[in-house]
Amino acid sequence: MVKTGILFVAHGSRSLENNQAMKHFVKEIASEVPCYKQKLAFLEGNEKTIADGVYDLKKAGVERIFVAPLLLFTGVHVDQDIPLAIEAVKQDEAALIFQILPPLAEANDGLLPILESRIPQANQGERMVIFLVVHGSLKYPEIFQRMHEITEKLIQQTKKRVEFGFLHDEETYLEKLAQMDFSTIDRLVICPFFLMESSFLVGKIRREVSKVLDTRSVNYEITKSLALDSRIAKGISSEIRKEIENELFG
Repeated sequence: MVKTGILFVAHGSRSLENNQAMKHFVKEIASEVPCYKQKLAFLEGNEKTIADGVYDLKKAGVERIFVAPLLLFTGVHVDQDIPLAIEAVKQDEAALIFQILPPLAEANDGLLPILESRIPQANQGERMVIFLVVHGSLKYPEIFQRMHEITEKLIQQTKKRVEFGFLHDEETYLEKLAQMDFSTIDRLVICPFFLMESSFLVGKIRREVSKVLDTRSVNYEITKSLALDSRIAKGISSEIRKEIENELFG
């Protein structure tokens, strides 16, 4: 029987506190799948790299590695950086078997309840608009398509108008916000669709939104991000178990 391991891959940060938060988060996931050897690697920063994580798993006798990106969408990290790092390792470790799992927001609808919980209760008759800010662009049409699916499901669940905008695009989320007709909106709720509340980009969004909207007569608020919610850890562990079982047992 081939010994199986899991390599979690996080973005990484220059902030020691953020990296420690991610390590704690991975411990939550790992506790749900304790029967596999597991390591955490980072794409950026001074923590363990993908190569470091792979070699640690190999030393533990692992022959098949499931790579679990702790990222929301298939952007450049999932599409290029992770596969390239794996290919580089395989130059020296050709016997190892790798399977890269899908990113978090593409695997299933497990994030929808968390998004819903971020949305405040509307007053009777209040015209509320939910606006999701996403790290991505039209360069990756799969992100655009997945966000359409997510917004449609949120509309069905909340009975509210839901829109989204990208950080990087021909028309950024800020441009979309600036073009909105606020005469038809009583309350604008902006949700940063990001994994960590303490990330640099979430802080950037809060600053940029205030510059665009504070000078206008807009009743708006910015919710928490996904903020490494413990429900995400349970969803990831469930998805990992499913993927491993499908791969190993068909």
